[in-house]
Amino acid sequence: RVNMNIISSGINAEYGVGKGLVGVVARPLGGLTDMVSYTIDGIHHHTLADDGVFVLRYPRFIQPDKILRPFNYKQSEGKFYLNQVARSNDWLGDEYYYHQCLSSKSIFILTDQRCMLLSFDDVMNHWKVEWSHVYLDIEKIPEVLDSGQGTAITFSAYMDPNRGASKFFKNRRKKTRVIVVPSREETKVTEERFLYRLQQTKKKRFNPSDDDQSCWNRCCRCL
Repeated sequence: RVNMNIISSGINAEYGVGKGLVGVVARPLGGLTDMVSYTIDGIHHHTLADDGVFVLRYPRFIQPDKILRPFNYKQSEGKFYLNQVARSNDWLGDEYYYHQCLSSKSIFILTDQRCMLLSFDDVMNHWKVEWSHVYLDIEKIPEVLDSGQGTAITFSAYMDPNRGASKFFKNRRKKTRVIVVPSREETKVTEERFLYRLQQTKKKRFNPSDDDQSCWNRCCRCL
């Protein structure tokens, strides 16, 4: 009976040692497997989460005086769109002033130096400049007309002599621009902001109280 107890104890000891040896190998491998599995699940979850991430608001627009004011959605939106085209057109020195969304893919922007029309390019998936004019190149005060799609602001401006075909002509070419604004209220605000920027040039032709007797046809920058 004593011998049987000794044999049973030996078997149990061997079983315990073997189970311990298996655990030494199996437990680290199991932990490594779990680590890899959780890492893959985390990457997968992060990838799916990125598809639903979107910007809640545009970066805050800080005016030239550097005074921090309450967040203004419209100003921040306009500054964001201006930044999309400023670097490629060397307009980093322009200060945003006002903008008007004409449609989901067309925006009219006023800066301290120029006006411009942006359009969204579906092929390249980015905003581009359809046209732009510095205020000194605009012939006279813009006019407001009724169009089939709403009210429109029209004006004539000379092309930049250093761009396009204008540099090949002695007399600068003149273009008529039409800005169709969705509503009359927005048209009125846009016209007022536009006129204010033109009057900041201190040119007589942009003064509504004066008769339109400028010598623009002789020299586009004489007034």
